[in-house]
Amino acid sequence: MKRMLPYIVMVIVALVLFDFFDQPSAPPMPEKAQEPPVEAPAAVSELYALRAGDYSWPALTAQQQVAEQLLTKNYYVVLDGSGSMLEEECSEGSNKMQVAKQAITGFIEALPQDVNIGLYAFDKRGIGERVALGSNNRATLNKALRELRPGGGTPLSLSVSEGLQALTDQAVSQLGYGEYHLVVITDGMASQGYSPDQAVAQVLAGTPVNVHTIGFCIDDQHSLNQPGRTFYRSANDPSSLMAGLQEVMAEAPDFTLTEFN
Repeated sequence: MKRMLPYIVMVIVALVLFDFFDQPSAPPMPEKAQEPPVEAPAAVSELYALRAGDYSWPALTAQQQVAEQLLTKNYYVVLDGSGSMLEEECSEGSNKMQVAKQAITGFIEALPQDVNIGLYAFDKRGIGERVALGSNNRATLNKALRELRPGGGTPLSLSVSEGLQALTDQAVSQLGYGEYHLVVITDGMASQGYSPDQAVAQVLAGTPVNVHTIGFCIDDQHSLNQPGRTFYRSANDPSSLMAGLQEVMAEAPDFTLTEFN
């Protein structure tokens, strides 16, 4: 038995060593739990006017000339003087251009004297600003209206873009304070290649400018009729055209930029 003892010890040691080295390796450390992905911030409102705290318009510099009255209201009127404005439909014995001129004249007279108003038109003489935004320009505006002669197409996109530029320039001088209204009077759809959709989207997404459109002698199916985004009304006679312009004055927003400063 004593002779066998060393062999027994060796077997026991061998078994112990075999069992030790045969142990399964430790499971790998679990990877650090993945944190849930950070959600992207909700998309900002498409409409600039609904993005409280956004003061990116207009872009200001230290060199701009500052207006004496910062809270002035601004109305920039775009008048469609295309060839179709010579038609007598909806005009009660006159033509659409004469009715539009009379309505705008009444609109000008109804505005307070301290309000800025400008005129842009496209007619037989071309496309462009006829009277710059200002408060002491009523006689000049009436003269410019009398000189309009219908002819040509309907470049609405260009008119909206240049109207926006005029209002933006004025906003710079007013340091962004006040109200800004682009008022379009038209009797038809845009000429081919001049759809205003993109221009209007630029206005609404990047500025607090209010876009008003009066469709004269046309239905509501107009590209400038965008419920919840633009103000639109149809006018089928001289009195409803005048009423539409009166509504423009009544549709000023319930707030101004000063409330957020």
